[in-house]
Amino acid sequence: MKIGIRAHDIHIFDDPEKLAVSLKDHQFSYVQFAPRVSLAGLTQNGAQINFGLGNRVKQAFDQNGVKIAVLGCYCNIIDPDMDKRQQVLHQFKKYLTAAHSFGADLVATETGSVDPTFHKTPNNFTAVKIDETIEVIRDLVKTAEKVGCLVGIEPGVNHPIYSLAVTKQLLAAIPSPNLQIVLDPGSLVMNADDDPVQILKQGIHDFGDRIYAYHIKDFVYKTDHIEITPIGEGQVDIEALFKTINTAQPGAYAIADELSATSIEQSLTRLQAIAQKIN
Repeated sequence: MKIGIRAHDIHIFDDPEKLAVSLKDHQFSYVQFAPRVSLAGLTQNGAQINFGLGNRVKQAFDQNGVKIAVLGCYCNIIDPDMDKRQQVLHQFKKYLTAAHSFGADLVATETGSVDPTFHKTPNNFTAVKIDETIEVIRDLVKTAEKVGCLVGIEPGVNHPIYSLAVTKQLLAAIPSPNLQIVLDPGSLVMNADDDPVQILKQGIHDFGDRIYAYHIKDFVYKTDHIEITPIGEGQVDIEALFKTINTAQPGAYAIADELSATSIEQSLTRLQAIAQKIN
């Protein structure tokens, strides 16, 4: 089993050639790539991408055996400010159109919040807001179908697509194969009793054929939220997550998420040891 990483967790910015070499040195064959972070200066914090820059990134990554599995365009697609919403939706569609120039098949985002500061609010979970979010995603999927790309939605507890049940509702409403899920079981933990391994297993059971990639992270649960830890120092059974993914979908994209800059090498060593053990 192989694991991936968010490219910006390797702190090399606006230099795709140097970044690609470092990713190869770390033995990564695929990544999640966010131009907003890795190419902040070259893209005005992700707002301005172009086909030539995408090709430059693709060439550098190809030469080092690295695939962009997920092109990240994480934005608030349900921003209550309609001008801002239309701006980010236009940007997301641009990413869909340019994705293949980066060598990517899918562009991913979470679904955002009615509170632009992203404080927790029950207003994200109303039937009206869920339906509105589904319609926004439906429009993005139409663009994806036209340009031959995939939309990836990552559910999360502080977003309108906030649970496995609502994710099933989304997928039933939009049966297009151009809509896929990026599943992070840790992002669906709502209370201390929730087990990310069971969430993962249930997600695979419910809509495994629509899961494009998985996010993996370790954490401890504190009062009403999760707190990210270095791999191996939290409460998550990482090996059980890997085994579950590898059994259900051998070779699937499994991407380490939210690795701390101060402990990244330690976390990567532990992740790679677990993956090797499963092999």
